[in-house]
Amino acid sequence: MLDRNTITNVHWQMKRTAEGPAWGEIAPDLEDLAQEIRQCILTPKESVPLNPEKGCGLEQFRDRPMNVRSLFVVAEVREALRRWVPRVQVHDITFQTTFEAITLNVSWSPREAVLDEFQITEVAYAF
Repeated sequence: MLDRNTITNVHWQMKRTAEGPAWGEIAPDLEDLAQEIRQCILTPKESVPLNPEKGCGLEQFRDRPMNVRSLFVVAEVREALRRWVPRVQVHDITFQTTFEAITLNVSWSPREAVLDEFQITEVAYAF
């Protein structure tokens, strides 16, 4: 098991694969951001109990005609990433579509502040 005290990266999260969590592995730095983008796109809206707006509402476009579905999907993904992954700046989203699937290629870069060190703010909350 990975000891959290030995991680030298500022930005990291537990690594996830298509099969599920990769126990004991981390996704550091840019891999962390790429994983966050994938998770945002693949998380259906209303699937996070305490935050039903979180995610990407792609299911609503399932029965749309193929020639317009892709445009709606790109717009929905762009909005979801803008809202839920503020650490990245999306430059372009391209797609390839088949009858049963759409493959998205998201061109992005980290926002400049993400590369800086974290700042610490102490907040005292009185009960």
